[in-house]
Amino acid sequence: MLHVLGPQRPTPNAPACLDELGGEGTVLVITAGWRSDETDDEALKHHLGPDVVVLPLYTWFEVITRELPDLRAAYRPRQEELIRLRRLHRVRLHAALQVLRTLREQGLTDPVAQREYSDALRHVQALDEGMLAGADEIFARYAEPLAPWVDHPLVTSLRGKAEAAVREARTVVLAGGHVAVLLNRLRFFGVDVALQARHAAGGDIVAWSAGAMVLTERIVLFYDDPPEGAGYPELLDRGLGLVPGAVLLPHAKQRLRLERDDRVALFAQRFAPAACLGLENGAWLARRDEAWVNRGEAGAALQLGLDGLCPTMECL
Repeated sequence: MLHVLGPQRPTPNAPACLDELGGEGTVLVITAGWRSDETDDEALKHHLGPDVVVLPLYTWFEVITRELPDLRAAYRPRQEELIRLRRLHRVRLHAALQVLRTLREQGLTDPVAQREYSDALRHVQALDEGMLAGADEIFARYAEPLAPWVDHPLVTSLRGKAEAAVREARTVVLAGGHVAVLLNRLRFFGVDVALQARHAAGGDIVAWSAGAMVLTERIVLFYDDPPEGAGYPELLDRGLGLVPGAVLLPHAKQRLRLERDDRVALFAQRFAPAACLGLENGAWLARRDEAWVNRGEAGAALQLGLDGLCPTMECL
């Protein structure tokens, strides 16, 4: 079963979730380990229990690219193309979103204005789908050039270790951190496929923050008040697809102007029919029979409404 939690500070609820799941064996923790302390698991053991084992994907990738410098050279052009695609998409997206905001400001009280707004909204959604399709094309185009490196003995050995660790753990935990780094490392070592297989087999997966975001179908980056100017939500990439029909938004109350019903409505409408779910500290959503069961604190999980309101999800 999937358990999606809110950010773990200031009051963590991951220990309670793991205690409830129980079982024997290791608790495998996967982090967006872009810091030097990725392999320092003492803090995690203190936090989550003595059975914690860390899967050091970031460290493994650094070792591989140091030992195989030609791999880094082959890998970089694909990443640069993806970055360029997102940058160009951003230029078109910001202009299209500004059109939507202007139309809302002028009022949507008559059929003509409503039709123009609907057409403009479909244009934004088409831009998003186009960006994802462009990323798919880049990945497909580089699959053959990168295949020799994926099949290198050092890489295949580590990919095998990762797959076995995910399969054999009693629970897999995906923690927070840098969501783009986490997604890239999961893909490189085949952990994305291993997690999908584990989920299909009914294995327990617990995730929060960036770890929860990568489980969705579409990963959305969001911040309404960045230091460089107006903030617009942006698609990062496709996620693993284990949480269908949802966009997960950790720290939504801090990062979004939820009091602005116009911004909330535009966010929810843009990514519909997916439900945009804000997750605060204390949130705990369990995915059971294709539906959410709210196990968290009252008010810790909320849904951005198409009408601009943000009702909290009922606490069961």
